[in-house]
Amino acid sequence: MTVRQARVYVRRQGRRLATSETNTLELTRVQHWLEDPGRRGVPSGAVLEAWNFFEDLARGLDEVHRLPQQSAVHNSAYEKLFGDECVAWTPTEQRAALELITAGVELWNSCPVIVRPVSSRVAFGNAVHTARPGAAA
Repeated sequence: MTVRQARVYVRRQGRRLATSETNTLELTRVQHWLEDPGRRGVPSGAVLEAWNFFEDLARGLDEVHRLPQQSAVHNSAYEKLFGDECVAWTPTEQRAALELITAGVELWNSCPVIVRPVSSRVAFGNAVHTARPGAAA
């Protein structure tokens, strides 16, 4: 997601960004890790940022129920992730982290952000016209 897409989404929800800072999530690195966590090292910084983002996103959309119920295992996995100690994750902690990040990606992918609409309705006086990108209006 680009910053522009995030701003469009937030504006459509009738909200404003709390800060004008621009940060970029490295979801590509996170998705590569999700594809093969046994062979790839955990990109701890990217996973930590994604974890925090997904929790904030779920709360902001009132969709917390779509993330796994937080437990002591999640807390332990998060603490080790925060301390850049993912190599010390137990198999249960790794599963908890994978479960939360996977659910977060699914939540993110369900967000209704439209970057390039196929058509738009434009009102001219009393008439409504449909315009398509690249077509004469």
